[in-house]
Amino acid sequence: MITIIDYNAGNLTSVRRALEHLGLPCQVSADPEQVLTAERVIFPGVGQAASAMQALRQRGLDEALRNSL
Repeated sequence: MITIIDYNAGNLTSVRRALEHLGLPCQVSADPEQVLTAERVIFPGVGQAASAMQALRQRGLDEALRNSL
């Protein structure tokens, strides 16, 4: 399962729809455990890195991203 990281930034709907169009199973999640157990992770980009990092830290997703590699 591909997990698209939800950190209140990026265009999650477009990413999800693109994957569904390709027939790839995916989920959108803000749960660090789902990030850690995902087969693949998509981290949608955003123009403002400082606010993105703050949102990732608040949700515990920063550590999950580091450990998912």
